Amino acid sequence: MKLFYDDEFDAIATAIGDSGKPFKDVAAFMFPDMKQESAYARLKDCCSPTGTQRLTFGQVIRLMDFCNAYDPLMHACDETLHARPDRKAPEDEAVKLVEVIETATSTVERALKALDHLKNRGGIRAVA
Repeated sequence: MKLFYDDEFDAIATAIGDSGKPFKDVAAFMFPDMKQESAYARLKDCCSPTGTQRLTFGQVIRLMDFCNAYDPLMHACDETLHARPDRKAPEDEAVKLVEVIETATSTVERALKALDHLKNRGGIRAVA
């Protein structure tokens, strides 16, 4: 990852170049509804400061995900004077999700017990 980028176009080109994926493959992924040559030309145009086309924010995210390179994100952080983020470890995210699921399950179980208790006391007749 570079320390500095000239502009957003440099960041996008760096992400594509450092990914090890051929430019034509990235173009085909980015614009699957286009012929390969047209997709290639469009992505080239999007990556040029003098081009007439631009990638949307969503497309930049797709590009980073596909290339597994986050230079545009780092450039955005640099430009807005934010610290560059660390990448989350999938294992850590999985642990957090399991905790959320366990908490939600426990809450539902407690609510169902409270509902049964209320039913048994004759507090409610039917629940939709």
